[in-house]
Amino acid sequence: MQTIRSRLIIILIVCFSFIVVLTGLHYYNIFVLQKKLLLIEKFDDFNSDILELRRYEKNYFLTGKPTHFEQMDHYLSKTENSFLKLEKEMKGILNAIEYDQCAVALKEYHKILKNKEKTDNAGFSDVENLRARGMILTTFGEKLLKEKQIRIARVFRQMLIMPLPFSAGFIFLMIFIMQMIRKDVLKPLSSLKTAAENASKGILNPIERIIGKNNEVCQCIAAFNKMVVEIDAGQEQLLQSRKLASIGTFTSGIAHELNNPINNISLIVDSLIEDGDSLSPEESMKLYNDLMDQAERSSEIVKNLLEFSRADQDHFEDISMEEMIKKTERLLKNELNIKRVNFHTRIQENLPKVRIDKGRLQQALVNLLLNSIQAMPDGGELTLTVEPDPESDNIRMDIRDTGTGIPREQLDSIFDPFFTTKKEGEGTGLGLSVTYNIIQRHNGRITVESTVGRGTCFSIFLPVKV
Repeated sequence: MQTIRSRLIIILIVCFSFIVVLTGLHYYNIFVLQKKLLLIEKFDDFNSDILELRRYEKNYFLTGKPTHFEQMDHYLSKTENSFLKLEKEMKGILNAIEYDQCAVALKEYHKILKNKEKTDNAGFSDVENLRARGMILTTFGEKLLKEKQIRIARVFRQMLIMPLPFSAGFIFLMIFIMQMIRKDVLKPLSSLKTAAENASKGILNPIERIIGKNNEVCQCIAAFNKMVVEIDAGQEQLLQSRKLASIGTFTSGIAHELNNPINNISLIVDSLIEDGDSLSPEESMKLYNDLMDQAERSSEIVKNLLEFSRADQDHFEDISMEEMIKKTERLLKNELNIKRVNFHTRIQENLPKVRIDKGRLQQALVNLLLNSIQAMPDGGELTLTVEPDPESDNIRMDIRDTGTGIPREQLDSIFDPFFTTKKEGEGTGLGLSVTYNIIQRHNGRITVESTVGRGTCFSIFLPVKV
């Protein structure tokens, strides 16, 4: 019985056996009790017949009316019939001697009564003999009834006491099960959970195995220890591979984004060198402007990269959110008009001033708003809502657009560096990473909800006090 499964099967069988036995005994006691109750009804009828016989006996000797004598004869007949029918049951309740005494008394009572029937009047001695025999019958009936009541009470006590040993057995069984689960399941699983949490932090320690155990949990621990040994053996290679992958992603992102503007600058400079003398001033100026645009594009890429990994000091101050949002709207006014995007702001009045780094938070807003604008190439509705968050002491900003939306499988990656859903050359993949970093520096959080074809909503939660 090494495995937990086999133990549980045996425990279930034992529990089922307990239930079957307890149910069987319960029904057995019910049947016994029912039988005894039916029997005590018959004994009660027998005793009632005797009492009626004695009552009419008394009435007859007091009044001498023939009707009372007839009733005596009637109840005597009923008593005799019941006595014969219940012979076996009566002998099971009282001993044979008492039963025989009652049989003799009943026979003599019958004989005396028949003798009275033949004569008009009975002697005093016959009356006393009749009463003496009647007293024996009465005593037998009462004793019979009392003894049966005692036995029924005993059955009731058994029915009340019987669940106690079964309950004790169940309690013992439950204690055994709990001890087994604690020792063989919960304790090893707790060790496995701790080891797994440590492994996620890079701490690879094997779990001490339980000697003499070979159940499912122990097998899982053995598999974990084997995995730890294999990971530990190749840990250096794994760490080196992660470093190379990170550097590759980082450098490829920079090279890809800087390559286009640098190539454009190179082409423009070549054009100026080769054809500079033959170009008109307007053409030369256009090339110079293109050159500046490409240089600014390269500068913006480097600026975003520096912003993403900046180590400079933050400058927090208490400002009005409404003032900062209006300034941001002015910065994006031309972009909104070009893309035919209707911009709406809903700012709740009397908002508390928030202690923020105005420049960085404005950059985060610009990044989010530009993303929304670019997600609506055919125009649309862009709404910025600012209000207190009803579930916390935060200021909530919702930036909602009616753009193309983001597929569900990409939502978990949109804040990763160099991850972008835009076409090649349209984005660096650093905007949302920078935004996420800025919100984190404000002790806030940012969430996103999106439906493809219906739009996206970025929600920023900023504490009133940083």
